[in-house]
Amino acid sequence: MPYSSENFDQKIEKILKKISPKEFFDIGAGAGKYGIMTKRIYPFINTTAIEIEKDYIAKFDLNKIYSEVWNISALDLMKEKFIDKSFDVVMMGDVIEHLKKSEGVDLLNFLVYRTRWIIIEFPYHYLQNSVDGYYSEAHMSVWDKSDFSLFESKFYKKKSQRLVIIKGYLENKISLDKV
Repeated sequence: MPYSSENFDQKIEKILKKISPKEFFDIGAGAGKYGIMTKRIYPFINTTAIEIEKDYIAKFDLNKIYSEVWNISALDLMKEKFIDKSFDVVMMGDVIEHLKKSEGVDLLNFLVYRTRWIIIEFPYHYLQNSVDGYYSEAHMSVWDKSDFSLFESKFYKKKSQRLVIIKGYLENKISLDKV
């Protein structure tokens, strides 16, 4: 579904305020929740969204929420065109479970080299197949704390949602403990 749980909204807002992003990159924007949240905190921040479903871009007016919207798959980021791109903060809200596990691991490894922070929110034990004919909405993989053990990360649980903060390899003056 193009919507995300509200379980970690306050926590994500606090994290964004602490890390003070210069740019915000939203993978799987859906209805634009995290773009709206970020613009509320930082009205003039440059925001970019990836949304695989072209219909969602129009339906949710994503071009009015984000500075740029790319109609591509998250996996397209790993193509030559984006190899030299870096990201300040990457948000993956209810996205990673839509990827095959191997693809999600590959994407995280790709991103950690190119970001300061990765914020991942995902459901746990939430069954979902295609929704309204959108096959990209089907859940394909299960994730838990051990899946992020290779990264410098913090893991949180709240009801049926999980939140992971990963410190990327780009220069960063804030320690993970302060986030």
